[in-house]
Amino acid sequence: MRLPTNKELQRFVEVEGWTDKDQASRKKTGDHHRYFFTTPTGERLYTRISHGSGEIRDPGLFAAILRDQLQIDKTQFWKAVDKGVKPLRVGPTGAVRAGAIDAKLVGNLLNKVGLPRESLYEMTADQALSLYNAWLVRELKS
Repeated sequence: MRLPTNKELQRFVEVEGWTDKDQASRKKTGDHHRYFFTTPTGERLYTRISHGSGEIRDPGLFAAILRDQLQIDKTQFWKAVDKGVKPLRVGPTGAVRAGAIDAKLVGNLLNKVGLPRESLYEMTADQALSLYNAWLVRELKS
């Protein structure tokens, strides 16, 4: 299994358009660069990349980074790194989402309204906002 260097991890986040959290907040970066990315379903992902020219030497660690932090497969990762191809993020049904739902709205729909996460994959940002507004109106009347 091919394992990435820190420079290749950096290339991935640049290709996909992740935001440098430390640069955005103007904080010192310590021993890692920190990045976040909002998926088309509004979920916010976080990753960190060590400074320096090191590499990941543990296949299990790389698999965990792909699964838990980047939430893509290794084919998508290497296409982004080697060819500059931005990964397509899809929901469980395979439908590619065009526009993202605001992360705060996603949290409200999941936690306050009680909407199942799977419902968000097929929903547009306008539909999500309408659903939340309708719920707010019902809450205010009760």
